[in-house]
Amino acid sequence: MTVFSSDADLFCYEPLIFKSTSFAGQTLACGQNGQVSDTTFLAAGENFPAKQVRSGHLIYLSDGVGKIDGLYEIVRLDAAAQLTLSVFRADPQAEPIPAGTGTGLFYRIGTYEAQAAEAARLLMAALSITPGCSDGCFCLDNLLSTEPLRILSVRMVLAMVFASMYQNKDTDALFLAKQEHYERLAEQVRRQTVVRFEAEDGTICEKSPACTHSRMVRK
Repeated sequence: MTVFSSDADLFCYEPLIFKSTSFAGQTLACGQNGQVSDTTFLAAGENFPAKQVRSGHLIYLSDGVGKIDGLYEIVRLDAAAQLTLSVFRADPQAEPIPAGTGTGLFYRIGTYEAQAAEAARLLMAALSITPGCSDGCFCLDNLLSTEPLRILSVRMVLAMVFASMYQNKDTDALFLAKQEHYERLAEQVRRQTVVRFEAEDGTICEKSPACTHSRMVRK
């Protein structure tokens, strides 16, 4: 599965989409027997790898009394039922930050990777990118940087998320406003986005998802 943005990217803009039950998205794992000690989280009987939980996902923890009540990064999977967690870090390469200590915790791991995968599919189609190398310079493996696509993907995914939440014009006006907001941002970013590819012959090509042609920069 190809994605250009992560749940952690979405958290920077809309943290509540991972916390509230109505914002749960696709739930991978959920339970009431979580234990956390500093950066180690354990849920006896869980099988996180089988549920496709991985680093970059977020986990919501609550002890029901407010001592522990928040979202944490999943830094890595240590065992089938054990994770390394961290308070959200500005630098994902920094050491994990302890999350506290608690037992009998409610936990939920929800992800919006399905929407991120759809955004990636649309972007790859717009850029004529193929997952593996083939004829031409537009190959996923030859992208010099995916950062421009990450920025665009975040806006696209958030627009999809809020579009799915909007059901009733009388009660869901906020969701509609957020959908339209992120759609406008996505369009603005799309027009400014340029990605660069290096072909096997050394040719550097530039292409924008807003254009149908590419430009050779140098060879």
